[in-house]
Amino acid sequence: MTAVVGVFDDRAGAGAAQTLLEDAGFADRMSVTHPPSGAPPSLTRRGERMLRAAVKWCVYGSLIVEIPTLIALLVFPLDINVKVLLGATLWKFGAGFGAWIGAMSAGEQGLDDERAAEYEELLAEGYSLVAVDVRPRRRPGVRGALLESGAVSLRDLRGTIALKPSPAPRRRPVAA
Repeated sequence: MTAVVGVFDDRAGAGAAQTLLEDAGFADRMSVTHPPSGAPPSLTRRGERMLRAAVKWCVYGSLIVEIPTLIALLVFPLDINVKVLLGATLWKFGAGFGAWIGAMSAGEQGLDDERAAEYEELLAEGYSLVAVDVRPRRRPGVRGALLESGAVSLRDLRGTIALKPSPAPRRRPVAA
C-alpha cells in the first residue's frame, strides 16, 4: 500500500480532513500528526525500525534453528567432533535468515532520511500532517478529500509517519 500525505497549515484543516476520511471509512488506516509542543519533532526512520526488527528476528531465528539442532544431535549417533561443528555453526544460518526476515518485514515502517527531515521541518514550522494508507484505486478519492479540506501539499509516500516517543525524564536519586 501507499500512503497519501497531506500537509495542512492549520489544525482546523487537518481536523476537517480527519472527519471527512473517518466518514469515508479510513479511520483505521489514517494517522494525524500535529506539531509537538516543546521539543523539536523527531520522526521514526526506516533504518531504525529495520535494525530493531533484524536484531529481534536474528535472535528468534537462531533459537528456532539451534534448539531442534541440539536435540537432534543428542539423538543421532555421530562423532563428537561432528556434533560440535554442527552445533556451533547451524545456528548462524537461522540467525542470518531471521535477520533478513525481520529487516524485510519492517521495510515499510518509518520514513527515508530525506523525507523524515523534510516532514520534521514542516512540523517544526507548525504544519500538521495527515497520512492515509490506501490501495491505488482509492487514491484519487483520498487525494480529493485532502485537497477539499485545505491541504497545502500532497504526496504519495512509501512508509509510515510516526513521531518518536519522547525519552522519559531522568529522575534524580533521593538522598537519605
